Amino acid sequence: MLTGQGKGKRGALAALVLAIGGYAAPASAQSAANAITAYYRDSSIPGTYVYPGPAQAILSINVKASVGGTCGFATNGAPNATVSAGAITPGFTATVPFTAECTAPWRIAVSSANGALKNAASVPTGYTNAAPYDVALNIPYDTGSATGTVTGSCPVAQLDQALGSSPCTFKGTASTTNGLQVPRSFGLAGSTITMSAPVYGGSNILVAGNYSDTLIVTVSPAV
Repeated sequence: MLTGQGKGKRGALAALVLAIGGYAAPASAQSAANAITAYYRDSSIPGTYVYPGPAQAILSINVKASVGGTCGFATNGAPNATVSAGAITPGFTATVPFTAECTAPWRIAVSSANGALKNAASVPTGYTNAAPYDVALNIPYDTGSATGTVTGSCPVAQLDQALGSSPCTFKGTASTTNGLQVPRSFGLAGSTITMSAPVYGGSNILVAGNYSDTLIVTVSPAV
C-alpha cells in the first residue's frame, strides 16, 4: 500500500478573502469530478476560519505479485552414488539419500539404462545376463499446514528407458505432468531411493561376472 500527500498553495486573492471572513482555497482546484484535493491550513488568517480539509490526499495502490515454483536438488544433495550390491543372487538392498529443494508441488521420475542389472557376456541356453531388482522412492513433504511421506515402488524393468510406455508412475523424465507427484519439500532430510532384490529365483541361471545398471533421477515443478 503506497500513500501520497500534497499541500495546496495560498492563493493570490488571500487578502480579498480575508476581508469577507472566508477561507483561502488552494491555487490548484480539483480538475475532475474524482480528483482528490488536500487543503492548506492557513494559520495566518485571523478570526473565524472554516478549514475545509482534508490535509492529505491519499491514493491507495494495490500491488500484486506472484512467485513461480522452483525445483532441484540441494547443494551436495543430489542422489549421485556408485552402489556396490555385492553378490546379487542371495538378494541385496542399497539405499541412496538425496535432498530436494522444491518450493511448490513437484514431480520425480527415474529411468534405467538397462532395465535390469546387466552383464555383457553372451548367454547360452538356460542362462541369463539380466538380474531383476526393484526401485523404491521415499520422500517426506511439508506444505506448512500438513506433513507426510510420498512413496512409490516399481520393478526396474518398468523403468527401462527403451520402453515407450510403462505402468510405473515415476518412469521416465520428470516434467510438469510426468513423474511421482510430491507436495512442497524444501531441504527436508529423509528422501531416499532404494534398490533391492530378494534371493534370485529366476528359471534361468545368471552367468558369472559383473553386473551393472545406471539410474537417472530427475525432478521438475508440477502443474
